[in-house]
Parts: sequence; structure tokens; C-alpha cells
Amino acid sequence: MLFLLVGLLGCSDKTESETSDTTESESTKAWLSADLAELSSGECPDMSNSGDSVIFTSSGEQRTVTVVSPADPQPGMGIIFWYHGFLDASMSDVTGQTATGMGFQQLANQTNSLIILPQSGIWNLLGLYEVYMWNVEDGTFASDLALYDDLRTCAANNFDVNLDKLTVGGFSGGSLFLTVLLSQRGDTLSAVSVISGGADIEVDILGLFEEPLSPYETPSHKMPILLVSGQEQDVWPDPSFTIIDFYSSTDHLEAQVRSDGHPTVRCLHDRDHFSPPNWAYDLALDWLTLHDYGVESPLIGNIDAYSEWCVE
Repeated sequence: MLFLLVGLLGCSDKTESETSDTTESESTKAWLSADLAELSSGECPDMSNSGDSVIFTSSGEQRTVTVVSPADPQPGMGIIFWYHGFLDASMSDVTGQTATGMGFQQLANQTNSLIILPQSGIWNLLGLYEVYMWNVEDGTFASDLALYDDLRTCAANNFDVNLDKLTVGGFSGGSLFLTVLLSQRGDTLSAVSVISGGADIEVDILGLFEEPLSPYETPSHKMPILLVSGQEQDVWPDPSFTIIDFYSSTDHLEAQVRSDGHPTVRCLHDRDHFSPPNWAYDLALDWLTLHDYGVESPLIGNIDAYSEWCVE
């Protein structure tokens, strides 16, 4: 993996006196991306222990987040947001398990990255089962956007981070929320990694959703975008009862971002929705650690190792 070649840059926690100066009201910003947002509820999560899943208040609601920080932090670390996919609501510590399963402590140590894993709310689908799911139906996503804004501000207020090295990635339902972030918070993002996502998805099943899912709007800033999906078998929850076809929805998102001029790589795998191959995650994580805001992508034109699956 490319991220294994990135030097140990690390990060360092700021003291209380240092963080008090990191506010949106600064007369001169030290970064090019958007200003920091004010906290929606005036509260940050406890970010002091790497890998802990903690609860804090965002937009007046209790939210859960796991934050992974380098073991030997150095100044100016990058920030990676990772958004989990659809998961059964009976699961506990969703973001903590995701961080452990994906080896995020190792990634944080090797690439000097602060990795933030927010947890979604729970949806009841047709009264049949409950799943962890992001608010991606058009007109519903204000609280999840505020959660992103809060965590971005809290990262800057608690660590020595480089806000121009902030990237977002996710899988499945999490990737659907990336389209919302891309559209609504594009001026904060250096790059995006989408595994099984999409845009402008119409779901015509038993009135489950009244509005399209993951509506795409032209972002205010162009950034490198990686799009990975399966093919006809990349559907959720099941080929016999398809609510979302991630193959076609990723095709649609690809057409949108290419039309808007985003440097884009599209990759296809031959697995089903629930088992993307390891190379897809390897490339996605490389993508999230090797991009800077407004800087030409070092991976565009340099993905020979993935050319069997990917096109630019």
C-alpha cells in the first residue's frame, strides 16, 4: 500500500492556551480551505484517548464518535473522516469496531493522521429492521452536516492539524453521505474516496423515501475523487430485493463529477456489495493520505498498480 511508504510525520495535541487562538474569527487564516464553523451545541468530544468511542452533544442530540490519533504525534497532521456503511442496529461500538477492523491506529501512526469516525443515527426500515444509516434523503441532512462541522472544528481546537489535508472516505451508506459532503462542504475537502456510493438515487419501493437520496450539487471547490464500485451484483440489501443499485448510482455520480471537472479515477471490482476486495480499501486509504487542498493529485496518472481495475 502506498500509505506504508509515507514517512512518520505524526501530530501533537495543543495546550489549552494554544487552542484558544484557533477560531473562525482569526484575521489571517493559516489554511486555504473554508473557515471553521461555530460549534452547534458548544461542546467537543473527549479526544484525549486514541481509539475511544465517546458521546457528545451536536445540534442538541447525543452523538457518538471514535477518534484515532498517532502514538507519536507531530505538528501539522492530516485529518481523515471515515463514514461507516449500513449496519445492523444491534451492533455495539460501530465506529470502534470499524477503526480496529481497518487498522486505523497503524494508519494514523504511519501517516501522521487524525482519523475521525462519526456514528450515524438509526433508521427503522419498513418496520422490518433497524439499521445504522446516515441522513441522505434530500432535505434531511442538516444534523449530520453539523456533526461534520463540529468535529472539524474540534479537531482544529484540540490538535495541531493541517486543515488543508482533510479528506473523507466511506463505504456504502457512508459513501452516500460523502455525496452530501462533497456537494455541501466541498470547500473544506482535499480529496474524497467513495466505495459503493452514488448520487440522485430514486427509491420507488413502498414509499420508503419521498425524495432522492444523496442529491448532487456542483461543489464550490474541485478536488480529486476516487470512485470504486462492484458491477451488477453491487446492490443493497439483496439482489432479490434491491433498494439501492450502487453500480448504476456510482455511474451517475461519476458522470456528474467529471462534468464538473473534478480529477477522477473510477474502479470496478468483481465482488458483491458486502465484500469489496482488499485492493479497493488499499487504494482508498492511499487516496485519503496523499492529497492537499488545491494541489495537483500525485495519484492521477500514477495508478499503474491498479490499472487492471481502474481508469482515469
